[in-house]
Amino acid sequence: MRRWRRTLRSGLFWTALGLGAATISYALNMDVAARSLGFDRSLASIFLALVPIPALALGVHGLALSMRLRAASLLADRTADYLNEHLPEGYVVVPHYGPRDDGEDEVAMVVIGPPGVVVVEPHDEQGEVLCHQDHWYRKQKFGLGRRLPGMSPSRRARWNAARVRTDITSGGLVRTPVEPLVVFTSAILGDVTSSSVPALAGMDAMVARLVNIRTDAGAARMRAPADALAEPVRLAVV
Repeated sequence: MRRWRRTLRSGLFWTALGLGAATISYALNMDVAARSLGFDRSLASIFLALVPIPALALGVHGLALSMRLRAASLLADRTADYLNEHLPEGYVVVPHYGPRDDGEDEVAMVVIGPPGVVVVEPHDEQGEVLCHQDHWYRKQKFGLGRRLPGMSPSRRARWNAARVRTDITSGGLVRTPVEPLVVFTSAILGDVTSSSVPALAGMDAMVARLVNIRTDAGAARMRAPADALAEPVRLAVV
């Protein structure tokens, strides 16, 4: 949640800097600028035209990235609201969890319940998605389409689960199971058998999975460490 705001500010800064440089370049007297730079007039024109481009490129990239991060943040909020409404009593849903590894990327969602801890990676892709050895694609009429942008959803879920597991282990709950899960809230799943992480389609399927997860430790045995973990996780988010 914090990252998209920082990225937006950075994008706005670089965009403003690029526009300012472009304005100054446009307003300069080209003969004076050429003499100052020691170039001939045509070379000075090219140089001054190129000056704003790096800042503008950084600005546009930052703005586009901030919009993607904001969309992911809002998706995490919507998914958390749905889980809070549909999960039975005994579950704690923590969106925007900030691991203690000082990494910039947050964990979209951690669900703590009687079976243990589940790290959920939600995605809001449209259409049909396929997975080939942890590479995810949108399906098109004649085969695979473009790869989904950013890190592979299954790899990100596995990585975030490892980060959460490290935090749990450091808190003394060594035997608490942590399971990664990828959820596509709008897409249809095609062949995803080569995904290293369980993948589901739809909010209802996610709720059913969270409720019906079975681990080696019984639900009654896992309730105590899950309840003990809930309060530190909340504090980590603040």
